[in-house]
Amino acid sequence: VAMEYGFDYLTAPAVRVTGADVPTPYAQKLEELSFPQPDTIVGQAVKLLRL
Repeated sequence: VAMEYGFDYLTAPAVRVTGADVPTPYAQKLEELSFPQPDTIVGQAVKLLRL
């Protein structure tokens, strides 16, 4: 949404934080690992904000 309607107001490129590009595993532990982890999300936010 921000990229479509507010592109002119962005001061940094949009970053997409998604799960692994694999089919969702059936095993619960592997399924949890295939989705974005909190440390990955925080790391991308820190990188984007240059903290």
